[in-house]
Amino acid sequence: MTISWACLAVGIIIVAIGAVTFAGRFHVLFRDWKRMPESEKRKIHIKPLCHNIGAAITVCGALILAAAFSSFFLQKMFAWFMLGWFILAAMDIWFISKSRRYMDK
Repeated sequence: MTISWACLAVGIIIVAIGAVTFAGRFHVLFRDWKRMPESEKRKIHIKPLCHNIGAAITVCGALILAAAFSSFFLQKMFAWFMLGWFILAAMDIWFISKSRRYMDK
């Protein structure tokens, strides 16, 4: 079994970013979030939004980690799985922007 060290490193980084985002610790680093008035911040349901985005990022990292440990997956299926992930991530972003789930009414 050969390990793709580049996929391993990138996968670990992306999973870590996903976990930090899921925990609700990443958005506070963004300049726009810091500049947003408190009244606007209170309208956003940030915890479920962070869970949604963090889970999506973590799935991407898991796919890359799977590619690190399986040359068959990397060579034959990785591109298709990432295409599927991109489509689902785009649908998730569309859902976030259109639904009122993450905003107060």
